[in-house]
Amino acid sequence: MPKFFFHIRTGGGQLLKDTEGQEFASLQEVENDAMASAKEILAEGLLAGKPVFTGDAFEIFDQSNVLVLEFPFSRAAEKPGARP
Repeated sequence: MPKFFFHIRTGGGQLLKDTEGQEFASLQEVENDAMASAKEILAEGLLAGKPVFTGDAFEIFDQSNVLVLEFPFSRAAEKPGARP
């Protein structure tokens, strides 16, 4: 199965790299996981009383270091989806 890396691009432009990656069978699975992960990050921030960074985004790269998906956290805040 191909491996994908979920880097986070902050609203301030900093790139936080995922050095481990995860294996997924399809790009649809990658997008579903991005939705659930973004929801979880946003929810944890809200529950902790911290600012919510809806300007952050996942920049998801494949194992060949090719950008395959950009997933803004704001998209997860606005759309229904699976619970984290």
